[in-house]
Amino acid sequence: MHILYLTGIILALFLALLLISKKNKTTADYILAPWLLAIAYPLFSYYLVFSGQHLTYPLLTALGFSLPVAQGPFLYLYTFYQTHTQRFNRWHLLHFVPVLFCFLLYWDFYFLDYEAKIERFKHAEAYYQTESYIRLWITYLSGVAYISLSLYTLLRYRKHLPHRFSNTERIHFNWLLYLISGLALVWIIILFWQKDEIIFGSSALFIIWLGFFGIKQAGIFHHTTSTSPTVPPLAEPLVIPDNPLPLAETGAPSKYQRSPLSEADIAGIHHRLNVLMLEEQPYKNPDLTLQELATRLGVHPNHLSQVINSKEKKNFYDLINENRVHAFLKAVQQPETQHYTLLAIAFECGFNSKASFNRNFKKYTGQTPSDYLKDRKA
Repeated sequence: MHILYLTGIILALFLALLLISKKNKTTADYILAPWLLAIAYPLFSYYLVFSGQHLTYPLLTALGFSLPVAQGPFLYLYTFYQTHTQRFNRWHLLHFVPVLFCFLLYWDFYFLDYEAKIERFKHAEAYYQTESYIRLWITYLSGVAYISLSLYTLLRYRKHLPHRFSNTERIHFNWLLYLISGLALVWIIILFWQKDEIIFGSSALFIIWLGFFGIKQAGIFHHTTSTSPTVPPLAEPLVIPDNPLPLAETGAPSKYQRSPLSEADIAGIHHRLNVLMLEEQPYKNPDLTLQELATRLGVHPNHLSQVINSKEKKNFYDLINENRVHAFLKAVQQPETQHYTLLAIAFECGFNSKASFNRNFKKYTGQTPSDYLKDRKA
C-alpha cells in the first residue's frame, strides 16, 4: 500500500512542477498547482503514520491533518475559473476560512517542544477529541457542499454553451465532470467507509486520475496560448429597416421583455445577420463564437442572441450548424468537389469533427450523410 501512497505523492509533485514551469498560465493553472500540493501533503502525513515515522516528525505529520478541508474549495475554484475567463477575485480566498479555522484548532500543538508533541500524539484522543470531532464534521460538510456547487457550476456552464459557441465538442469539459465525479467518490468513501487505508488509497488514485485526464486534456499541463474574451461594446448604430415587423411576429420570449431592443431594432439586426451569412459565410470558421459574430455585426452579444432566439426560433449553435449543413449540401453537388471525401467537404463548411458533422447532419435531414446522398442519387 505504501507504494500507492508514494506514487500519488510523487505524481502530484511532478504535475505541480509542470504547472509552475508552464508558460502563459491561466488562473485555473494557478489554482491547480497548490491544489495538487494540498492533495499530496495529507497523503504524505498519512504515509508518515503508516510507516511509523510520525513520532519522528510530529509537526510535519500534524500539518497535513486539516488540509482535506481544502479539497472542496480548490475543486470549486478550479471549476469556476475553468468555465469563466476572468482574473482571480481575492474575495474567493474566503472559501479557505474553514481550512484556517481547522489549523487554529491545534494552535497550541505547533509551539510545543518535541517531547510534548510526542506525548500529544500518543494520547491524541485525550487531548484533541473535541477538536478532531469539529474538524471531521467541517470536512464532511465542506466536501458535500463544494462538490455540489462545482457540479452546479459546470452543468450551468454547459447549458449555456449552445448560445455562445458553434462547436462545443472541445469545451464540454467532460474531463472536468470526471474529475468532480472522482472527488465525489473519494468523499463517499470518507463518509461511509471511514478507514484510513481506503481513504488515503483512494486519494492516491484520485491524483493518478487527475494526472491521466490532465495530460490527456489539451492545455492543462503544457503550454497553451489563452485568450480572455470580453464583451464588445456597440461598435455602430443599429440599422433600422424601412418596414419593420410588428413585435408579435418576432416571437420574442418573455425573458426579453426588459430588453432595450425595439421590434425595428430586432428586424434590422436580423436583416444584417442574413446578409452577413449569405455574403461572408462566417459559419465556415469552425471556432466561430457568438461574440465574434456580434462584433462583426457591431451589436452586443446579448442582443444578437435575442435576435437569433426570437427570429430564427433556435439558439446560436443550431443556427450556425444548420448553415453548415446547407453549405455542405450545396458544395457536395458541385463537380469540383466530387474527388473529395464527405468529411473533407464538411471541414470546409465549418465542422471540426466527424462526430459533430454526423450529429448535426442527421439532426437537420433525419439521415446520415451517406444515406442521404444515396437517396438523392437513386
